[in-house]
Amino acid sequence: MSSRSSEGLAARASAADVLLRVERDGARAGPLLAVAERGLRDPRDRALLHETVLGVLRRLRSIDGALAAAGTRPVAQLDARVRAALRVGAHAVLYLDRIPDFAAVDSAVEVAKRGAGVRAAGYVNAVLRRIAARRGELLPPPPRPGNVDELAAHHDHPTWWVARRVERLGWERTVRLLAADNRPAPTVVRANLLRGTAAELGALLSAEGIETEPSPWVPDALRVVSGSPQRTRAFAEGRAYIQDEAAQLVAGLLAARPGSLVIDVCAAPGGKCVQLACDPAVAPTIVACDRSWTRLRRLTDNVRRLGAPRVFPVVADGERHPPPIARPADAVLVDAPCTATGTLRRHPEIRWRLAPEDPARAAERQGRLLARAAEVVAPGGRLVYAVCSLEEEEGEDVARRWAAAHPDFSVDREMVERVPGAARGWVGPDGALRTDPGDAGLDGFFAVAWVRAAR
Repeated sequence: MSSRSSEGLAARASAADVLLRVERDGARAGPLLAVAERGLRDPRDRALLHETVLGVLRRLRSIDGALAAAGTRPVAQLDARVRAALRVGAHAVLYLDRIPDFAAVDSAVEVAKRGAGVRAAGYVNAVLRRIAARRGELLPPPPRPGNVDELAAHHDHPTWWVARRVERLGWERTVRLLAADNRPAPTVVRANLLRGTAAELGALLSAEGIETEPSPWVPDALRVVSGSPQRTRAFAEGRAYIQDEAAQLVAGLLAARPGSLVIDVCAAPGGKCVQLACDPAVAPTIVACDRSWTRLRRLTDNVRRLGAPRVFPVVADGERHPPPIARPADAVLVDAPCTATGTLRRHPEIRWRLAPEDPARAAERQGRLLARAAEVVAPGGRLVYAVCSLEEEEGEDVARRWAAAHPDFSVDREMVERVPGAARGWVGPDGALRTDPGDAGLDGFFAVAWVRAAR
């Protein structure tokens, strides 16, 4: 076996290991991929690892359907290691045209043999060869208009969740959203303005073989066309950080000014903190709170790499207590934990873990976070609420209930002025910002800013 073939096999074996841990441990795929790719020298194999893991998770419903049709045992009853190897092989056969069927089957057989033995490898071989022979009949067909279950099956989402989207967005917008969820999300890098402009960052990345283009939605950001910026010298030197454009829009709603005190209630891993701290035109003092010290360590790592000044990490449970500060804050951000349904293209495993009751449960927690955060907003200060969710229960409903109970806060009707020109159309008549992967190609966010009455 050639060196290249060996590395390709290593990528698929790593993919099976990641998928096993995602299923067995309930882990997030992203952090596992970041660790797994360190063992792969060839950038093509790192790309294959990511494509395989995220592709399997995006297309899990269709892949398991094909495995059930071609196999002799229920997918759920298979050994977990065999199931992971089958999913890796089926994804390659069904979705990766550039990989010959024999290569996809042989590598999956080898992965199964290493993980579960020769007998398991024989079963994997038989099932994948049947899938290769029946490829055209095993994938869900295009849906008939109005058939929600067929729509969900064709785009690999839970039927109950797709039914909600159709009810709230209509058929055509839902189709666009589901299709966007199954496409790779762009990597977006924001320039650390303390160390150079976006144009200068683009030139540095280009010199290291990374092709970028300006973001169409936010200033000071670049979309990566090809390459991995995280492996560049520019990134190691703290000239850039990774942050989706929708998240960058949210940070701008705080309207922070030089010398102002900003509280980030759920700060880790710190993207919005460093966006503010690394802008010399803003330069606030930021108290970055999170109830998990493990998560705050990621924030402090980012702060250190970027040289972000005046960011003070604090372990604090924002549901139970207001942020521990000595004076009222000029701006407070509650970027609340949520179901994250606006990020399914980046974190496809989430779609298979959601339950219909989850948005309402999350909304209860979000309401508590808002109530505690409001206690430290200064008169005339701002409170920004944001979730990377598409669920009304977590967005509009939370905002409506909270505002009704806090008449001393009013929606910032000039919020549209805080949003860059190209994105202003996403601010609705109610003053809330909404983004949607299907309509804008950004992560899905809901965000609103309130101003406290001056006394």
